[in-house]
Order: sequence, then structure tokens, then C-alpha cells
Amino acid sequence: MSMRAAATLVALSYAAQALGLHFPTSSKGSSTHRLPWQQTPCQRLPHTRLCASEEVDWREMRARLVAQEKAASAQLPDASAPAPASGWVYESPLIEQGTILLGGTKMDFGFALRQQFFHKSVMLLLQHDATFTKGIILNRPSALEVDGWRAWCGHGQVAEGGLFVGAERAMGQLEISALHTLEGALADRVSTRVIKGVSYTSLDGAKALVAAGVAQKSDFWVCVGYSGWAPGQLQMEVEQRDSWYLASADSGTLLKELLREARGLPPPGDTAISADPGIDTWSNLMKGIGREADAAQSKGSLADRMLEQWVRAHLLTKPILPKPAAPPPDIRVGTVLVTMSKDTGLPADRFLLHEQFLLKSVLLVLAEDGSGGKLTACILNRPTANVARFNLPGDPTRRVAFCGDRALGGQLWLHHRPELGGVAVGDSRVFSLPVDTASELLKTGRAAPDDFIFVGAAVQFGRKELEGMVAAGEVRCVPPGKQLSGVWPRAWSLTKDDDGDEVGDGTEVWWLASQCGAEEQLAAVTSSDLADEALEEWLKFYVRSG
Repeated sequence: MSMRAAATLVALSYAAQALGLHFPTSSKGSSTHRLPWQQTPCQRLPHTRLCASEEVDWREMRARLVAQEKAASAQLPDASAPAPASGWVYESPLIEQGTILLGGTKMDFGFALRQQFFHKSVMLLLQHDATFTKGIILNRPSALEVDGWRAWCGHGQVAEGGLFVGAERAMGQLEISALHTLEGALADRVSTRVIKGVSYTSLDGAKALVAAGVAQKSDFWVCVGYSGWAPGQLQMEVEQRDSWYLASADSGTLLKELLREARGLPPPGDTAISADPGIDTWSNLMKGIGREADAAQSKGSLADRMLEQWVRAHLLTKPILPKPAAPPPDIRVGTVLVTMSKDTGLPADRFLLHEQFLLKSVLLVLAEDGSGGKLTACILNRPTANVARFNLPGDPTRRVAFCGDRALGGQLWLHHRPELGGVAVGDSRVFSLPVDTASELLKTGRAAPDDFIFVGAAVQFGRKELEGMVAAGEVRCVPPGKQLSGVWPRAWSLTKDDDGDEVGDGTEVWWLASQCGAEEQLAAVTSSDLADEALEEWLKFYVRSG
């Protein structure tokens, strides 16, 4: 959009303010505005009487201006032609109730590794005022249901009640917005208007309208969860992070895309539904605002494919797993684990979508809680670009290892030389020392920095979760013994600080550990290209950047 058109749109918002009508705010600045359902007293002007209830649709007026500018720039014979009565969409600099947010693709750190549900999302702002901004994702249908109603993913974590991501990752109480186009006294009474032709109500409100005979279930898009922004937060994301494209669209355009998403979907709960990441809807709207080239550049990206996996893992019905034929493994302190890929080539969803540092990792169980329900393990094959310098002759250095994302109460120094003493970590042939003891060994020259891995953080698993991963082939227990002991010198060498050497990814050590105790080479441990790309992306941002 040209600077002239942007200035015109902002000017229109000020004109709306002067007339006492609902007006938006520019993404270049914030101001308080009246909520659309608040009544505005009619104001008398010479020869004119305007009232907010008379449906002066400033968004449609802007659409006409945009259409006229396009006609003028293309030197068409009639540059004053009005915008179509329906079916318009244009890019806008304004943040207002009813704005469409299209997920951006130019951020330095996008949504490939975290919160994949935001990637190429189409979001409708239900509320935007001086205190809060609230929006819901529109292009994420699911195979799940709430009280027999198909659930659409309004947000992949906040206020979704654990429906999509499980209770352990849920944030906030369940909140549902049932989007619809209904009109009439009863619908108006239980609904909040968003834009002309689109309103929303609660699930109870939708049930009441169906019970009253004025609506059917198919009239509603039941969106579970929402996104929220503090004052100024969304503006910052637009201007400083390139997180979103802003657009304005009429109800006809929105409903056309929603109906296209819903067309042909099996009944909710049907396992035949396929994973639809909603990228086509995003692409269609990007084309509508003239951003087709931006959409084409990111087609088939890592983030696209990770979104597809997020949808598969969280928006489809979960398969019923058969009971394991073998008893659960004896996982205890000292057990060594390697993360694997299933027959599909994919690792556990937890590793692929949320904790990529666990892909192709070697883990040592350090502790279990009193009830035995939680296990704490550290990663042994993830060196980083960060370096620790020792106050010893020659100022020796050692790379810091990434051992997990959950801080321990203190720091452990691990080694694999029995003569240095310490507490044996089970039968792994690894020993732990407190900091004071390790420091004394270093000062007296009985040990060197290269003898230790410093552990200040770890990873936590539920015992049942970990046992299930072993049964599914996503994790393997490595038998103790001489063969495993031969892996430790290679693992400890990963954190050796050799000037100029690139930080390794630790996969060679993972491979050696995965072969321990195997009767024949495990060719099946080769993971998918997607998992390898996700690990490489994680290493780039968190390990190799220093």
C-alpha cells in the first residue's frame, strides 16, 4: 500500500473519531477507542445527522479508496469505480477490532521450533482497546470435539483447556468463541459483533440458539482458545519483529475461506480426517493483499513442515496404542538412554515439536523423586559455543555443555575416571563430584578441566511417559558394560575447547551409544530429514551463536 493510501486510512480513523463513531488505531501509534457494541449518541451537524448505529462502515469506505487508488495507478479509464459490494480484502496499517492478522514469514526466529500453530495463521481480532487485544486463529480445523461440536483451534496453548496439547502444557482456563453470521433479536442478545456480518458468542450461547430453533450447529465455528496482547505489544510485534501482516476483509471473504476449510470435513471425532494446516487459506489472503511473492518464497519451508506435524500431533484424534507385550524397562539412576526414531522415521512429538535438543541425544538418569514418578536426566552430547575459563596456570578453557532446560539446585561435575573418586551414578561408570571437591583436584593437579562435564541443568520425564517412549521405540535403554564405557571418552571430548573448531552436533557420540549392546547394527536409527533439519535449526540459534 502506498504512503498516500496509508495516510488516507489513518485520516479516516480521525474523521470517525470526530463524528463519535468507532475508530481504529494505526499500527504506528496507539490511542483509546470506543468499543463497537457501545452506543454513541447521535451528533447533529449542518444538514446531516449521523449515528454510530447507522452502520457507517469505515472499513468498506477504505476498501473503496484502495480500489480507486489501484485503478488510478493502473491508469484505468474510470478510477472512481467503487469497491465490490462484497469480497474485498486489502493490506492496512491499522490495528482495530476486526483486523485480520496474517502470520509473517520474515522473522529471524520464526515458528519452526516453538508455537508452530502461529506459523501462517489467519487471526481475527475480536477485541482491541486501550487495555487489551484479543484474537482467535481461524484456519486450524481439528478432528476433536467439545460437547459434540467440532473444535477449531483458536490458539494452540492459551485457554484451550488442554484439549489440543494436554493438561501438562495447558495455560489458563478453557475459553470458547463460537463465530457466526446470525442476525435477529435473540442472536444479537447473546452475541458480540466483530465486523459487519460476523459475530461471536459463547458455546452456551450457541447451544441456546440451537435449542431455540433459530440456528443449527453448522452455523457456528467453535474456536477454542485465544491469543492476547498487552497494550502496545501487538504494535511492537508488527513494527519491530515483522511478525504479522495486517489486513482488512469483509465478511464474505472471511466466510468463503472458512467454508472452504470446513467443506468435506468428516464428522467431529472421525479418524478419517486428514491434517489440514490451513496454509491454503493464508496463501489466498496473502494473494489478496498483494503479498503473493512473499507467500511463494516460504512455500515448503521447514516451518511449513513443522506446522503439518504440529497439526498431526495435536489436532487429530489420538490413536489407541496397544498394550506393550513386554514389561516396562527398569529405568533407574545410572540408566543411559538414547533418543531414537520410530519406523516412520519420526522421533517422539515432544522431541520434534517442543524440545529439539533431545533429538539424537544421549541421556544419563541422575535422580528420581521420592514417589518414583519423575526422573531427572542430563544430556551428555550437546556442546555449546560458550566457554568457561579456569583460574589455573595457563588459563585453560572448556566448552560449556547444554545438559537440559531445567535448572538443578546446584552444579555437578561429572567424570569417567574412577581414580578421581566421587559418587557413582548407578552402574553407568560415570561419577559425580561437588564443585568444591572438583576444584581441589584441579588446583592440586590431580585432574584437568578436560576430565569434567559441568552439569547445571537437566531434563525431566514422567516415568510413565518415558516407559511409553521406550515401548514405542522412541527411546532406547543402553545396557551398561565395557562397550558403553568406551563411549565416554568421545562424549567428554566434545566439550574440549579447540580454537577455531566448529562446535559439533554430538550425533557421532549418539550413534556410538545407540549401537551398544545391539546384536547387529541398527540401521533403523536413521531419522527423517525433518528431524535432522529441526536439530540443525536448534543448534544454529541456541548452540553455535555463542
